[in-house]
Amino acid sequence: MAKGADLTLINGQFCKDVSVGNRGLAYGDGLFETILVRDFRPLWLDDHLARLVSGAKQLNIPCDVAELKRDCARLLGDFSEPAAALKIVITRGASMRGYTPHAARPERIVSIAAYTQNRQLWDDGIAVAVCQTQLSSQPKLAGIKHLNRLEQVLAAEEIHRRGFHEGLMTERGLVVEGSRSNLFMVVGGILFTPSLSRCGVDGIMRQRVLKHANALGLETRIKEFGVSALCSAEEAFVCNSVFGIWPISKVECVHMQIGPISRLLQREFDTYFYL
Repeated sequence: MAKGADLTLINGQFCKDVSVGNRGLAYGDGLFETILVRDFRPLWLDDHLARLVSGAKQLNIPCDVAELKRDCARLLGDFSEPAAALKIVITRGASMRGYTPHAARPERIVSIAAYTQNRQLWDDGIAVAVCQTQLSSQPKLAGIKHLNRLEQVLAAEEIHRRGFHEGLMTERGLVVEGSRSNLFMVVGGILFTPSLSRCGVDGIMRQRVLKHANALGLETRIKEFGVSALCSAEEAFVCNSVFGIWPISKVECVHMQIGPISRLLQREFDTYFYL
């Protein structure tokens, strides 16, 4: 097996085929995590696994952390690239037809592929669109990173077609998150991030930013707000645990300044994402 080639383990075995009866394929019945690997080390692996376990408990899918850690260690040992993206997928497994989640053997799919960071977007900021595709409200799934990503797929098509770096997704006219990121804005020196009580993903980077901001003495608030409030903010950024922090320089046609709090938080996290 060539070192550096994309690698996939399915239930601990090198393979790239899943059963046609897999409920993750049929219904999106499962969860996933995407983890940045820097210098052969997975970033915040325990945090990602803790979120995966929490989501699996919410969906009533058994999740063996020890097996997942062994799979991750095996792939990292066989992969030659120091910078990569590690992806963990847990599905309910294959079962009889129909939506009813009958007892099945869960499947774990762990893969790794080379990944290159885009330093320019970190430094210069990004232009974001407001996606026409909106998020659906479902409090029972709010916060977890489940496999049902069709809304994000449609949003990504919009973003690509319109030539933006990222898109903002709304629900009931309120901004919830980016298509692949969480959102923060600064108003009156206070750091705001949208509530995720109805939908959205509680990102690991979002959690880290809130924790670091509090440690730095910055006031943080979780609050519902709309696009107009974002456009009038002093500064804003999006974040996730693979690309880090991207300041927002433009929302649609409204230009924004890259402000001191965005830069401060970037300095706090720079060594996590760039050697």
